[in-house]
Amino acid sequence: MLGALMYLMLYIGLNFMRLIGWFRWRIEGVEHLPPRRDSGMIIAMNHVNGMDIPIIGALLPFSYRLSWMAKSELFENPIAGWWFRQMNVIPIRRGKRDVAAMDTVVEALRGGAVLLIFPEGHRSRSGVLQSGRGGAIRMAMQAGVPIVPLAITGTEHGLGGSLLRRPVLLRIGEPYMIAPTPDGKIPASLMDQLTNEMMLRIATLLPDERRGAYAPLLAAPPKG
Repeated sequence: MLGALMYLMLYIGLNFMRLIGWFRWRIEGVEHLPPRRDSGMIIAMNHVNGMDIPIIGALLPFSYRLSWMAKSELFENPIAGWWFRQMNVIPIRRGKRDVAAMDTVVEALRGGAVLLIFPEGHRSRSGVLQSGRGGAIRMAMQAGVPIVPLAITGTEHGLGGSLLRRPVLLRIGEPYMIAPTPDGKIPASLMDQLTNEMMLRIATLLPDERRGAYAPLLAAPPKG
């Protein structure tokens, strides 16, 4: 309850700055969001700056309150750890196969969480899309929830850019499901295919010059 109230206060404050026209943040494609009552979902988005999280949190409808994962080291400070837990942040051990954390994430998704994932795994300060990783694919399959591709542009300059009224655009693509495999396992070749599909869906929402290695794939003429 306290976490939801804290989230609401931040939500109102950031949207007030939008309302008066100071923060020039826009969102397109809200109609593509799966109905909130159905289940949880994974939001897969490119990552440019630390401002990406508060901006997407402010731009999505409040009922789509975000959860996300962060490295466990951030929770070592008692105050920071308390804050992150109130914000529905799930700690993970980076560089290790954190099975317990993944089980927690899957259960949260089944329980209705809206989980934000940056499949690039790190920030692209230039704003150009980097190669993706398949963690979102595995979790979506295990939890039986849709993946919603999103793309953000305009956050390269961080908080200073927003304070200087630089425009930011968040675009939402159409959600899709990952069909489960018969044995629940994902062969490497299939994982590569599914990861590329997810990243191409994100790249489609970006300007041509931001699509990185996925630009040639989108520009390629259809076979046959």
